[in-house]
Amino acid sequence: MKNVIASFLLLLVWLYPLKFYAQNYELVWSDEFDYNGLPDSTKWSYDIGGNGWGNQELQYYTNARSENARVENGYLIIEARNETYQNSNYTSARLVTKNKGDWLYGKVEVRAKIPGGKGAWPAIWMLPTNWVYGGWPKSGEMDIMEYVGYDKGVIHATVHTEAYNHSLGTQKGNSITINDVETVFHNYSMEWTEDKIMFFVDDTKYFTFYKKNGYQYWPFDKTFHLLLNIAVGGSWGGAQGIDNSIFPIKMYVDYVRVYQDKTLFIQKIYNNTIECLYPNPANEFIFITAKEKFSYIQILSLSGQEIANFYMNADTKLKVEIGSLRTGTYLLVLKNYKKKIIGSAVFIKK
Repeated sequence: MKNVIASFLLLLVWLYPLKFYAQNYELVWSDEFDYNGLPDSTKWSYDIGGNGWGNQELQYYTNARSENARVENGYLIIEARNETYQNSNYTSARLVTKNKGDWLYGKVEVRAKIPGGKGAWPAIWMLPTNWVYGGWPKSGEMDIMEYVGYDKGVIHATVHTEAYNHSLGTQKGNSITINDVETVFHNYSMEWTEDKIMFFVDDTKYFTFYKKNGYQYWPFDKTFHLLLNIAVGGSWGGAQGIDNSIFPIKMYVDYVRVYQDKTLFIQKIYNNTIECLYPNPANEFIFITAKEKFSYIQILSLSGQEIANFYMNADTKLKVEIGSLRTGTYLLVLKNYKKKIIGSAVFIKK
């Protein structure tokens, strides 16, 4: 059934392509770290293990261990330590928002102070939530900030796709030198739209990646989630060895904020009957106005899973309750009494 729904969704997108025009950003997700203890479990999970993570990294990522991830004095602290744990000589944490914060387009901003030294490899980055186009790098990766501690002050932003990735030496990215990254907080941010991705440190934009047709070049039309971590060593972070005297090392995060467009205007293409869907993003309700009467509504996740469906008396207007949906991006489908698709629109649940 899931395969049928996924195939249907692909056909739907082909029949009813949508374009969005950004207006004003609105905060849709955040963690201000104004509490103490372990990171908020409603917002963060952990990647766990010590398998090298595809980069010959040497740390073991722990699960809800305060020595490696905690909130205190208004900051999230991710700490990498030189200690024996689960057959590894180093421990650290990799926090992820997967299935607790997943977004399609928007602005991600992380205010942080990051550690340096040989062997340190802190990162702020994004991975696909559903890997629709296949495993890495086919479904994409967006690196908002990477810092290899032996290269003091040099911040990197990078994009990986099937065509552009470090395995081929074709990755797309740029770097900027910020001399005080290890002692001063800076804002690391990314703005992601349907046709480009822009990377910033504070207010300085230093890299833009533009859309090229084909998922091999642009798989960034699906939902992604955020990751925060410190790796130890590895093919890049450990290229000049590891200085054990630097440990423990800490990344301090003041806040994480995610914004999306306050208003998304849907460009009507072909025979999409939907004239208006508002507000968008929405919290409790959305209002739909259509040119043609509809009798059946479906709400799908962007991975093709049906979340809800219901029948109604044929009408051109409807108020839809969405308060029970989780924060994320959804596809709404309208059908007439014959169950023929007559319209579709993407909406964001705050």
